[in-house]
Amino acid sequence: MKEKKKTLEQLREEMDVVDEEIIQAFRNRMRISSEIAKYKKENGLSILDIDREKSKLDRIVKNDEDDLAAFTSKLYLVLADLSKEYQTIIYNKED
Repeated sequence: MKEKKKTLEQLREEMDVVDEEIIQAFRNRMRISSEIAKYKKENGLSILDIDREKSKLDRIVKNDEDDLAAFTSKLYLVLADLSKEYQTIIYNKED
């Protein structure tokens, strides 16, 4: 039996659900970034950790499908940049 193709509306509804999941995951990630910034400030650590960022990027790309690896790495780099930017704001905030 042939599977019925989804309509554009059905696909967009599925995409909306995934987008909401991504936004919630992003908010959780940024909340954790804030905690990391506070920890780094309390312990005199730098916001930037190039070795960790490179290691994480290598692991992400290594575990990704070939046709998505370039896109996944771009997404991770954007997330990392946003986290560093947010951490810098938290780090430099007066207590």
